[in-house]
Amino acid sequence: MSPEHGTLDGMTVPLTFRTSPNPPASRRGFRPGILIAGSLQFVLLGCQTSSDVRVSPGPAMAPPPPRPIAMVDRERITIADVEPELLEAIGGRIVQEHVLDVTLARTAAREGMVIDAADLNRERAMLVANLAEDPDRGERLLEELRRSQGLGPIRFEALLRRTALLRRLVAEDVEITDTARRGAHDLRHGPRRTTRIIAVGDLRTAAEARARIAAGTPFATVAVESSLDASAARGGLLAPVSRLDPSWPAAFRKIVFQALFGDLSDPVQIDGRVLLVQVESEQPATGVTFEAGREIAEADARLAVERLLMDRLARRLMPKGRVEALDPSLRWSLSPIE
Repeated sequence: MSPEHGTLDGMTVPLTFRTSPNPPASRRGFRPGILIAGSLQFVLLGCQTSSDVRVSPGPAMAPPPPRPIAMVDRERITIADVEPELLEAIGGRIVQEHVLDVTLARTAAREGMVIDAADLNRERAMLVANLAEDPDRGERLLEELRRSQGLGPIRFEALLRRTALLRRLVAEDVEITDTARRGAHDLRHGPRRTTRIIAVGDLRTAAEARARIAAGTPFATVAVESSLDASAARGGLLAPVSRLDPSWPAAFRKIVFQALFGDLSDPVQIDGRVLLVQVESEQPATGVTFEAGREIAEADARLAVERLLMDRLARRLMPKGRVEALDPSLRWSLSPIE
């Protein structure tokens, strides 16, 4: 089960904030560059002539050879050699990112918004701070994240620009309530439970999975083999769940915090799936009071709602029609098996 404000699967954060956004940076419009390619032929005709003028076409231009991208034992590998595999693996994601970036650029142009290096640096600093409190550890985790997600210099800068634009576009809609602040405080300082789930499509499958676990099959094994959730690859293991974290459905949080450690829950229907839940352990609260941590809670709450609003805006900006894959390899990565 993905957190409702943590993925594109839908983030429903029952938090509303109102803070004064930072004063907008100076705004100026920008125009996309226009590249004109081609050649012009000038034919000078005498004013007194009536002769037909015929221009013989030049020789046909051969297409350039495919661009080499690697060498193995002095043998070149070209982009054409691996293009189908690249499209299958990540082509769909790249196309969708491109579509969103183009739409965002048009929206920013209409709003007169310009993102500069300072904006990108702020987004990068926020990302590092969110990964770890220690800056050095945050930098190491960022490097690991970039490598695991294929975020090289080009895609990483595009990601920073995308988030900076989205953040600027939603700034005036951010509202914060005391409920939001307390939820953010609990997420940082409250007790958190380590939980595994198995998500299936119907009660019969859930009963079969529960019977296997009761017969001695480890919960993680059944999750890997049966769960429809993204956590299946980790044996159903979720990120630690907090009591007031609005990124998880309230009904799910209630089950998690009522469960006894090690017990297997009865099947429960949440968000269209049937879940089996097992709580493994609990990390106790830090003891920091809400008043003592209020300022940090305010900042955390703002970031959480910004992420929610940015995700919703990104969804609205995507074209209504589905991206049509003309290449069969691209079609594979654009149409994942559901």
